[in-house]
Amino acid sequence: MKQLQRVKVALRKSERWFRAIFNQTLEFIRLIEPIEILMEGNQVALKFGGITNSKVIRSSW
Repeated sequence: MKQLQRVKVALRKSERWFRAIFNQTLEFIRLIEPIEILMEGNQVALKFGGITNSKVIRSSW
């Protein structure tokens, strides 16, 4: 059980680091599934474009 808890903590820490970098980048960054479906856009680019994540998520790239 302790191993599972360590993995969960490591995953949360990794995700926090990823989100901090992803959402503070000034360039447009996107996550795309192999079938070219947009999964997420970074907040800086979305704010600059005046759009919300819900308008771009699951759209075809």
